Amino acid sequence: MGAMAFAGAAQAGSALEAIKSRGTLVCGVGQAVPGFSAPAANGELAGIDIDYCKSMAAAILGDSSKVTYRQTSYSERFVLLSSGEIDVLAHDTTTTLNREGAQSARFTSPNYFDGYTFMVPKSLGVDSPDKLADATVCILQGSTFEVNTENFFKSRGLKYTPLVLSAWEQLDAAFFGGRCDAFGGNYGNLAGSRAGNGNVDDYIIFPNFITLEPYAPAVKSGDEQLFLIARWAMFALVEAERLGITQANVADLAKNSVDPEVKQILGTTPGNGKDLGMSDDWVVQIVSAVGNYGESFERNLGKASPLKLDRGLNDLWTKGGLMYAAPLR
Repeated sequence: MGAMAFAGAAQAGSALEAIKSRGTLVCGVGQAVPGFSAPAANGELAGIDIDYCKSMAAAILGDSSKVTYRQTSYSERFVLLSSGEIDVLAHDTTTTLNREGAQSARFTSPNYFDGYTFMVPKSLGVDSPDKLADATVCILQGSTFEVNTENFFKSRGLKYTPLVLSAWEQLDAAFFGGRCDAFGGNYGNLAGSRAGNGNVDDYIIFPNFITLEPYAPAVKSGDEQLFLIARWAMFALVEAERLGITQANVADLAKNSVDPEVKQILGTTPGNGKDLGMSDDWVVQIVSAVGNYGESFERNLGKASPLKLDRGLNDLWTKGGLMYAAPLR
């Protein structure tokens, strides 16, 4: 769909009413961030954040294609959210106190646990970020990366020169063009840049995280019903994986499963939909559109993607990860 904004997102009444009246969900997403939001081979946007937007459209409108993507810069994303120009923000965004307390955002549970680190050329001969004294570091403007980088070097008494740019594509060009010794960012984002560059073996991403960065979708504070749907849609993706509900089997399970938990989440046993003001099959709509969380991860970030990332912290809690869902009952 096109990237134009809809004034209706800011119209009177609840955001949910505006979405239904408009017939499309306006979703703020990143600009060319592999694994999260970037053009696929067919030219359409793909990524774990794109899947989340589709899941919200499927839940609210019954059609995952009814999304208008608004590709935003890191510096403008919260302006667009607070002004009502976008309904949902799914933009590789870290949950922070300031963003909830001062920037009118309400975050769901995380859709990706990442960590801040650095990427360097293998030719630099550096095996630890502690050896980056006097380095020129590429950093994204308007992100947590600026503070993380400053805190890292100050805490170690090291000097560095920041090269701050406003778009991820500019950072890629600067780093791979040799203007920076190091590229500061979250591991998943850096892995996407490295994969996109093509010469994966020529660059090292330090595995030791400096900070933990919980990415999560967000909606504007003040509309409780939209927030509840946004929050429980994320939980539903994770719980579907735990219960073995996939894109391939969801329709069959909705009709034939005798498992009480499966029947509850898929609406065969009614109740969950009413509590959110939705139809009882809203989770069926979500999983039919994008699969469960694990399917979305593997397709966009995992072994089936160019990034080839391990699940790690993003595995289910039953497998040693941090992904869990509150009970859908």
